[in-house]
Amino acid sequence: LHFQPVVGVDGTVVTAEALVRWPHPDRGLLTPDVFLPVAEQGDLLRELDRWVLRTALREAASWPAPSGRSVAVAVNLSGLVPGDPDFVDMVSTSIAESGIDWNRVVLELVETALVDLPSRTRQVMDVLVDRGVRFAVDDFGTGYSSLARLKDLPAQIIKVDRRFVSGVGNDPSDFAVARAVVDMARAMGRSCVAEGVETATQFHVLHGVGVDAYQGWLFSRAVPAREFRGMLALGPLHVPRAG
Repeated sequence: LHFQPVVGVDGTVVTAEALVRWPHPDRGLLTPDVFLPVAEQGDLLRELDRWVLRTALREAASWPAPSGRSVAVAVNLSGLVPGDPDFVDMVSTSIAESGIDWNRVVLELVETALVDLPSRTRQVMDVLVDRGVRFAVDDFGTGYSSLARLKDLPAQIIKVDRRFVSGVGNDPSDFAVARAVVDMARAMGRSCVAEGVETATQFHVLHGVGVDAYQGWLFSRAVPAREFRGMLALGPLHVPRAG
């Protein structure tokens, strides 16, 4: 597993997203877009999710907290989903075995997986939320739901997709979308994370519209677990100054 930091406006790492990398003997480290389709064809996504969840939680339980604030860990789920009969038990067992605090766990689901959920599934998610787990809408803006449906998504965190982030400094349309998502998320008491932040301009524009946290190569690429622990021990990451 690799981990990519999600930072606050002051550079403090608040969360780290666990990202799978497959070490191929000939092709080097492969990213999920290469091997996930193969896992899906082999009906292995659920088992992969279980492995990632358990491994990420165990790793995060050992992270240092030099600022006195423990860093949360975010795990993407695509095969293990809230509609599964054993979803709560699987997540609860993984958390208990790792020893991590419930409120340090973020489960990320794509937008389309959270639209029009049955009431029973929402109740299942509420069980975990009541214990401290947070849900995040990953890549918001890429699914088929509209901004009007944002209020119905059962999540505490909204992650603005990188396709809107990339143009916020020079494309009025991207800026308008990002600002609208942030405004609605804040009005509904949800936090907002910008994905794919790569330039100082993007960071400062997004900070200006009220984004809570930032993820992208401007701060760090995804790095191996050992390197990430070292990063945490050094304290806040560098934040570019305005102008």
